[in-house]
Amino acid sequence: MNTPALSATVKEKSTTRKGLSEKTRRTTAFYLMISPWFIVFLIFGLYPLLYGLYLSFTNFVGFNINNLKIVGFKNYVNVFQDSDAMYSLGRTLYVSIIYVPISTAIGLLLALLLNRKIRGVGIYRTIFYLPSIVPVVSIGLMFRFLYADQDGILNNILKFLHLPTVNWLDYDHATFSLIIMMLWGAGAGILINLAGLKGISKDLYEAASIDGASTFRQFMRITAPLMTPVIFFNVIMGIINALQIYIQPILLTGTKLLDSPIRPNYFYTVHAFQQIFAYQRYAYGMALLWIMFIVILMMTIIVFTTSKYWVYYETDQEG
Repeated sequence: MNTPALSATVKEKSTTRKGLSEKTRRTTAFYLMISPWFIVFLIFGLYPLLYGLYLSFTNFVGFNINNLKIVGFKNYVNVFQDSDAMYSLGRTLYVSIIYVPISTAIGLLLALLLNRKIRGVGIYRTIFYLPSIVPVVSIGLMFRFLYADQDGILNNILKFLHLPTVNWLDYDHATFSLIIMMLWGAGAGILINLAGLKGISKDLYEAASIDGASTFRQFMRITAPLMTPVIFFNVIMGIINALQIYIQPILLTGTKLLDSPIRPNYFYTVHAFQQIFAYQRYAYGMALLWIMFIVILMMTIIVFTTSKYWVYYETDQEG
């Protein structure tokens, strides 16, 4: 006796024998959908990356592409024997350690202020986010005018207050001035922080208020834990961006594109750029950049590993 369910099963099996199964069709559709991005990634992402890795093991200097010789790890060993490379790496890590926590805290603080119900909050959000979309070249020129020793805005303010002027771009103050300039774009994290704050249920705050929790206690017990995934993301992105800093120190204290910035602001990526384009040490420059890639990868892994101790997820992460 044929039931409707049995008939449907027989019909489905008959259809599967004639053509592709549902699973195969879904898999094919998935790969067809991602294929444009994947092809572009292979050509313009993965291939240059692996070719750069290959060149880092050669003696490539720009004019011997047809006579390359494999030199093994010589270029990588030279990096650790290069005092300028080690100095610039140390300065990069130093600035990153200062910049990343401060920029993350400023982004969260601004988002907390702009999440309040006040009149004209949309205008304030626009004002605070606007600096993050200003081109970096414009920011560099603006801060050079601000920091100028003669007739700079900051020194004119100090003169007006009868205070001694400061050479903001000398050896003692150049790094501090650069960090202030980098923090100019700290408002870029406002959007993702606001999105995180909007995702916190108001019921939690209402329940806490009923229990008599103060505003500070609500922040520490509700807002801060539930914002840790957003903070975690901002810290990762901050580390990646800070370790690759290049153009800001040149705009602030350099005189031209291939010119080195002042020594305290001589960072690792600047050194790699100098070796590649100023001295045509392409293979050595590739080794420098691959070591930076490993440093970024290691720091990212460290943050990911420690995240289980301070990042709170509302859903189970085991599955």
